[in-house]
Amino acid sequence: MRQITLSFREETLASLHRDFESFLRLSLKLDPQFVTPSFEDFLRAKLLDNPTPLTEQAVARMLTHGQYAWAKRALDKEFPEVVEMLIRQAAEHGFAFAIRSDWSAEDLINASRALATAIVTEAKGDASQIDMLAAQMKSAAEDIREVEGRMQTPAFRLADSLRQRVYETKIATENSVGSNAREKLGELRCLLRLGIFYGSIQKQEAQQVLEYMRSLRPELFIDEPYDGFTRFASWLRSIFAPAPRMPKTSRAQR
Repeated sequence: MRQITLSFREETLASLHRDFESFLRLSLKLDPQFVTPSFEDFLRAKLLDNPTPLTEQAVARMLTHGQYAWAKRALDKEFPEVVEMLIRQAAEHGFAFAIRSDWSAEDLINASRALATAIVTEAKGDASQIDMLAAQMKSAAEDIREVEGRMQTPAFRLADSLRQRVYETKIATENSVGSNAREKLGELRCLLRLGIFYGSIQKQEAQQVLEYMRSLRPELFIDEPYDGFTRFASWLRSIFAPAPRMPKTSRAQR
């Protein structure tokens, strides 16, 4: 290696040392563990017009520590693997990757591929990663109802309460008489519609409940004419119908 011997005036050499000390203070302020170069390395960088002289030790430390090293280790893996890791870790800590409950398998495949394509395109990534990323998203996706059940969301608690109310109203309709039974049947129909809307009851299940009530209490499904005679007969029944008998209490209960 050829060598060059330089001669400086004292003022120029002092100025170079001041620049060197200023560079060290700034570097150590940004990174207290920065491996500082020697004055000769600093002077060599000045001659080569390099404003940020680094020693080999400093470069090695940048590659093995800090944010750059974390990003390098993450990007050394395939991007879809990083996404799969994030989704898996999120699920273990209470987060979720949810999809609509009414999606078919084909809907899920199309939506996963569309999302993967948008991510890779915006990140200017390799298009060959789209299929793998879409497969990772498809396998990690959960039905929104399963997520709500696990997280006990307000929507899940409401749907669960509706199902319980349907059961209670069905029992009340079976054991009620007269106009009260018709009121309970109307309440049951309303609750079934709400249950279907909130997803706590399937439409087929609601139809089975109504068919069961029709076979058990067919008279409740016959529309009564609402004329003057019907109102008069209903009034008479309310007057002369015997009051419901109270259950007898035992002496122990007394």
